[in-house]
Formats: sequence, structure tokens, C-alpha cells
Amino acid sequence: MTGADPKPAFAPDSPTDHRRSWARVAVGMAPSLVALALWWGGTAAGVLPDIRGLFPVFVVWVFASAMVPLAYIRKIYCLLIVLGLLVPITAAVLAMNFRTARVEGPSMLPVLVEGDVLLVDERADLVPLGIYVLEVEGENNPLVKRLVGLPGQTMDARYGRLFADDTEVHPRRGDAPDTWNTDRPVPSIFTSRLPRRLEDGQYFFLGDNPPVSRDSRQFGPVGREAIRGRVVWSLRGSHGFGPVE
Repeated sequence: MTGADPKPAFAPDSPTDHRRSWARVAVGMAPSLVALALWWGGTAAGVLPDIRGLFPVFVVWVFASAMVPLAYIRKIYCLLIVLGLLVPITAAVLAMNFRTARVEGPSMLPVLVEGDVLLVDERADLVPLGIYVLEVEGENNPLVKRLVGLPGQTMDARYGRLFADDTEVHPRRGDAPDTWNTDRPVPSIFTSRLPRRLEDGQYFFLGDNPPVSRDSRQFGPVGREAIRGRVVWSLRGSHGFGPVE
């Protein structure tokens, strides 16, 4: 046979084909990027809880997804490996950034019931009226309470209601006033001197069921180091498996 050799056809399995390399990277990264977009969209729409501690899962997953295709294995294997990486990556991130807590006693009724098992995000931001796990020196730990006062706010209680800078923080949602503080809250070292302004680094916590709750009314405001994380999800108990507010 004479003449020049025919131009070789495009071989998708050739490790030297750059188009194949980019296709592999695209296939490998697609699941993690789609999951990241769904997570961001879900939290923005309020459908999913804003769990800050899960963000490293997607960062590591996206990076790993881009690296796996460079091994030059078939695209279907790239996809399976990338999907399989989600389990160990998620497990590692959960172990490093989350903890579980069990509700003890009736201090958070009616929102939380004794025996509820909660997922706690240790990297979460401090959100007013969020539920947090505390470890306060001298108290039975851990404590599950609601954040009602931030540094710089003035706490006061009158006529069955608790206020932070004149904003009612308990009862929430316009419920009827409690009987626990017709004039002032349950007497304690801290609340006997209300109104009182919280200093820098001081946070005021209250149980949702004040008559039986031991909280900042008794042991005073707590520092940031005592706040171990925000309750973001119910794993088992009165809420089943779902969000907690």
C-alpha cells in the first residue's frame, strides 16, 4: 500500500487524548458540584438546615472529584469512585465537626422532650434564639438552652416576659405571658439585679420551660468558650429525624 498513513481516528480510551482527560474531570466533578448547588439552594430557600460544619465535606469532595479522573480509568469507574468517596469524607467531617447530645429533664418543653437525641454543629455561628449545648463550670453538663441575649444587649423581665433591648425574647411568637415572673423572674443572684447590660463576650441563655429550668437566671451569662455548638437536627425522639427550631 502506497501513500501517507491515514490519520488515526479519535480514540476515547487513549490516555494522551486531552479531550478525554477533560471529559473525565467533568464526569468526576459533576456529582459533587450538583450536590453543592442543591445544598446551597436548599439552605437559601429554608428547605435544608444551614449546617456550617458540613461545608468541608463539599470542599474535600470537589477536590477529590477533580483528582480521581487523572488516574485514567474508565469514566464509569471515575463516577463510582467519586460517589463512593462521599461516605468516608462525610464520616470524617461529622466526627471532627459534630457531636450528639441527649436532652435531660423537662427544661426545654414543649420544643424538646427528655430523651431526644440531637445533632450539634460545633462550628455553627451564634444565632439569636437558636438552641445550643453548654458546658458551664459547676453545672450538670451538657445543658441544652436557648440563646436569648447577646453581648451589649440589656436584659430585663417584667409582667411574665423577658426582653433583650426591649425586644421580647420569651415567650416567643406572641404566646401568653408565663406565671414564673409576674413581676420579676425566678429570684436568683443575676436576675435580682435586672435590668442588666451584657458585657462583651457574655451570652444569656434561657430554658423554654422556665419554671423548671436552671439557666442564666441562676448561673449568670456565659462566655463563648462554654458554648459547645448549635442544635441543628433531631436524630431520634419527639421530632423524629428532622429539623429543630
